[in-house]
Amino acid sequence: MRVIGRNIFSLGLSRIISGVILFAVQAKLASYLGPDGFGKYSLVMAFYAIFFLFIDFGISRYFIKKVGEDGGQTPLYLGNFFIAQFFSSLVIFALFLILPKIFGYEADVARAMIIAAVGLLLASMSIPFTALVQAAQRIHILAVIYFVDTILKAAWFTFAILSHKDIEFLFWILVVVGASDLVVFAIATRLIARPKIQAHRQILREMILYGISFAMLVGFETLIAKADVVIQKHFLDYDAVGLYSAAYRFLDFLTFLPAVVAISLFPYFSAQKDIDSSDNRDMSEKIHRFLLAVAVPLGVGSTVLASNIILTSFGPGYEGAILPFRILIWSTVITLFYGVANVVMQVKALKTAIFILLSSTLFNIAGNIVLIPRYGIMASAWLTVLSYILVAVLYLIHSRRYLRFPLWRPMLRPVMSSAVMGFVIWQIREWNLFLLIGIAMVIYFSILFAAGFLKK
Repeated sequence: MRVIGRNIFSLGLSRIISGVILFAVQAKLASYLGPDGFGKYSLVMAFYAIFFLFIDFGISRYFIKKVGEDGGQTPLYLGNFFIAQFFSSLVIFALFLILPKIFGYEADVARAMIIAAVGLLLASMSIPFTALVQAAQRIHILAVIYFVDTILKAAWFTFAILSHKDIEFLFWILVVVGASDLVVFAIATRLIARPKIQAHRQILREMILYGISFAMLVGFETLIAKADVVIQKHFLDYDAVGLYSAAYRFLDFLTFLPAVVAISLFPYFSAQKDIDSSDNRDMSEKIHRFLLAVAVPLGVGSTVLASNIILTSFGPGYEGAILPFRILIWSTVITLFYGVANVVMQVKALKTAIFILLSSTLFNIAGNIVLIPRYGIMASAWLTVLSYILVAVLYLIHSRRYLRFPLWRPMLRPVMSSAVMGFVIWQIREWNLFLLIGIAMVIYFSILFAAGFLKK
């Protein structure tokens, strides 16, 4: 618990500070670009996110698992990881370049995608290093590098706004960060292991076959989150895409919480044959309680203050994002609720997890294609939440075969505390947003402390 807790804290703190900084700058960027320009920016970033999570074909999970089982072979596995990563990156890079021609995007969007493709290629070559850091449970290295990346991006976007740069300029930061990360990771991981570049047919074969399963898992998760933006562009204008993307920006920021849990727990669970021990149950319950303590008030508070949050963050031009945001925020609440179950499924029931995500992804994509022409971005918002509900129900049912800990019992006090908090801030919702957030936090955590939910 001490190691995992330290990893969650260090990476979580880095993501929180980084996320707040980047979110504030990107809110100004959205206001600067307007819904139309922000729609174009979000479309390119949706493709970037989809392909970045596909680009290692899930090999990083294979690598982490193998290093956990046999650390003596780390240099050989790392070297073969780089070989596989290089060729997969070239394939994805070429595919990314031809997408604008396939879909007939505007010239500025096409040029932005070419720049993003170069950044994607450079960033992909850092993936073996990030997997090595996770396998060694040196999560603080990730925390520091991710924070520096955020500062670079924030400075770049701020300069772009002040200098009135176009959308293409924005994506050059992906090239800068991709190149710098590659150098920094190479230096930072030298004491952990150095790659032995020696092609090993059996290892490469296992990497690809095992990795495909995780590639499908991560890919389907990404498609649920990002495919709606791509589909929207075929039926709606960039203004609508920009409004939806502004509402979704909060979800992109908040994904760090389940991600931090997954990054910290996966190497630990992967190294154990049987994870249903008393220590693991106790640790999982503590993590679940923490996630509930964040998730419930987040959903209630964001729903009540949606108008304040959107208009304060993005300006009056984004009023159309308020209602989608009220709906979308609950998908984050759901992902936090099954955060531990998600890791259990990845480690113990990968094929079942893939089938569940495939079903949810097909439901999401088909629903968007059918309903967007009639209901617009509201269809995407509801379908996103329903997709995550489907995943949550099935994950929780199956994961409890491998690890059982109290799911519902810790929920009562956060729900009651959030209800009181929501009622109070609804009465004073016209006040300043930041003052309201402070009042809400004081009310909520005071009740939790008084109720004995938060323990040492």
